[in-house]
Amino acid sequence: MNVRLKLLGGYLLVALMMAVTALIAWRADNASAEKAAAQEAAQLAQGIAKDISYGLPVDTPNEITTPLYYSTSSLDNYLQRMHTTQHRDVVVVDTGKFILGDVITENVGRTFDHDTGNEIALTIADGKPRLFVETSEDYPDGIKQVVVQMRSTGNVTIGAVILEYTPLYNQMMAGARQAQRVILSTAAFATLLVLLLGSVLAGSLTRRITALTAAVGVIRSGDYSHRVRPDGRDEIGGLARAFNAMAEQLERSAREILAKEYTDSILANAGEGIFGADPAGRIAFANEAAGRITGLGAEDLLNREAVLLLPEAGESLTAGTKEGLLNRPDGTAVRVEYTVSMIQKDGRPIGAVIVLRDVSRQRALEHDLRHQALHDALTGLPNRKLLLDRLEHALTRSRASGEQIALLYLDLDGFKRVNDSLGHNAGDLLLRTAADRLSSVLRPHDTVARLGGDEFAVLLEGASPAIVDSLTRACLEALAVPFVVHGREAVVTVSIGVVPDAARYTDADEVVRNADVAMYAAKDQGKNRYLLFENQMHEQLLSRLDCEARLRDAVHRGELRLHLQPVVGIPDGRMHGVEALVRWQDPDRGLQQPGSFIPLAEETGMIIEIDRWILREACHTVRQWQLHNPQTAPAWVSVNLSAAHLETADLTDQVAYALSATGLSPQCLVLELTETMLMRDLAVTSARLQELRELGVRIAIDDFGTGYSSLGYLRDIPVDVLKIDRSFITGLAGNGRQQELVSAVVQLGHTLGLRVVVEGVEDAEQLALLTVMGCRFAQGYHLGRPEPVGSLYERTLKPTPHV
Repeated sequence: MNVRLKLLGGYLLVALMMAVTALIAWRADNASAEKAAAQEAAQLAQGIAKDISYGLPVDTPNEITTPLYYSTSSLDNYLQRMHTTQHRDVVVVDTGKFILGDVITENVGRTFDHDTGNEIALTIADGKPRLFVETSEDYPDGIKQVVVQMRSTGNVTIGAVILEYTPLYNQMMAGARQAQRVILSTAAFATLLVLLLGSVLAGSLTRRITALTAAVGVIRSGDYSHRVRPDGRDEIGGLARAFNAMAEQLERSAREILAKEYTDSILANAGEGIFGADPAGRIAFANEAAGRITGLGAEDLLNREAVLLLPEAGESLTAGTKEGLLNRPDGTAVRVEYTVSMIQKDGRPIGAVIVLRDVSRQRALEHDLRHQALHDALTGLPNRKLLLDRLEHALTRSRASGEQIALLYLDLDGFKRVNDSLGHNAGDLLLRTAADRLSSVLRPHDTVARLGGDEFAVLLEGASPAIVDSLTRACLEALAVPFVVHGREAVVTVSIGVVPDAARYTDADEVVRNADVAMYAAKDQGKNRYLLFENQMHEQLLSRLDCEARLRDAVHRGELRLHLQPVVGIPDGRMHGVEALVRWQDPDRGLQQPGSFIPLAEETGMIIEIDRWILREACHTVRQWQLHNPQTAPAWVSVNLSAAHLETADLTDQVAYALSATGLSPQCLVLELTETMLMRDLAVTSARLQELRELGVRIAIDDFGTGYSSLGYLRDIPVDVLKIDRSFITGLAGNGRQQELVSAVVQLGHTLGLRVVVEGVEDAEQLALLTVMGCRFAQGYHLGRPEPVGSLYERTLKPTPHV
């Protein structure tokens, strides 16, 4: 296929694509008109619903509006007026689909049953507008209807409004047809125009390409004087000009011998320094790069002895590659690599060619790479690899000389809290400051290394037990001083594992492992301390690993148990909701409280799997309770979310699946998050919470008062429930100032429209004070301890006196 046919085929394809695009636009315009008609009808219906449920707008001052819903005559007048003046047919039904108002008065009091898909009942239930087609003997083609929910002034669903929008739909579609005819006409014209232009352009292009092809044939025959007409500013015109330039160059090359000029050009433009030496070793020629690298210039290099110029050259030039530091006349120095190639003729040397390269930047880069491979990028300290290397050498020296060495393994306590609350930049600054503090309290020959995260190691050489004890305490004290990062004070401590007299162990890996084990033992004993390694610590570590392995399979083996704690109304004493809590039925150790395994789950990432189990189990349990005994069933269930679970990308999908799979209403689920989690990244957190609220789920701030306690952020974060921490309730009786604080927080929550729940109510006196303060919900051991679902279910069946 020739070029012209290919071009014509391309234009034909473009024309077809334009035609397809026009058809798509026609269909899209048609669909857009249908959608616009439906949206307009829904808005009109919603306006009518507000007029009926709230009353018509007042036109005189102090006029009291009465909802049309409560007056049959007013409602009928309103509907007849809508029919007469606006040609709109409206039907009003209550929540049972009984017709309250209709233009056809004979239908009033009947049940509306023309929505075969039960769209009216669905809209009354969930508030979403729906479309349906009403068919009857009088209207065999069907009537397009839209139904919207009707709510009272107290935001209670009282029924629905059905609006016929067939006239509106026909009007919209009539307007759309004119636009569709314009689209199709324009597309047809454009298609024909493209085909016409394609034919003309294809002929023009092929003629010019044919002329270029013929010219190439002439050049191949040896006639370099032939030229083509360089018409046009497009690529073919550029190709013609390039062809002419090539022909001129070939013609000039055929007339002249340019060998010397080519050689000089190569030397002048080479990036490497090149110079030649005569048999006596003097420089006979040099290019500009050689003059630039040496700092002497090409002219000044001539007649100089090469061996005096080149570093490490020796007494005479010898073939090979060498490297050294070349001193320039201006006092600077560069590292150069040069290669000497000897030139011989008839078996005798007649000179040499030297290729000179500036490798200063390359060597500096190699040095940086070696440094980065052995040092931590954040703190500049040696990394694990360099530490192990130095430790191996230190062990060898210690075994030979008898000098004692020790290794400290340090892990910052509370660093994750700082990182999560203040951000990673603040965490990095804290790590750099910690590294500086450690270096400042140790001896110059001691090695401080960062192993990763918030873990450090210190290698002490020439360290007697007294020195080890002194330096370890110095590290503890240095890191116990509060850090100031980004204007905030952050307090962290350090847990240290110590391996004294490290030469007793086999190798560096064993020493580091033992120090790590001792560090974990220090954390288990309360943190902010150091412990010397002991062999039994290995057994404790193995026990921890075993616990981790068993916990990892606990969900799949069905060992987790759901306990519920009541949330009680004040002052009625009735259980309104429950909080879902998890227990672990460990086959080896019995029923475990959350404090014995939740921290381990958070460290290992298993908390996400546990959270998912609690979410599904809580939703299923409460839904089944509501189905079997709705009189005693809690109205909602609260489920705690961990920080790791909040950060998962599919959290909203998980919650939606749990609700749909169990059938629990979204309004019955409350997700609890702590203040620290909410404030970690306010923009991201607010967006994630908004997604959850759009499902209908409620959000609670758990343990309010233990984190930032900033009342301002309650305005910005989409939450529904405020749970006051138990620390506010402890010591409430007899403390007037604390009572005023709790009362203020309760009233603030109520003012913001939040449900306020007070946690940790332990006695009747606290409950009485909360009642006086106007608190409406509370939970605590005085009101009900967490207990298995079956136990709580049975207890609620028994009548209980008011608390």
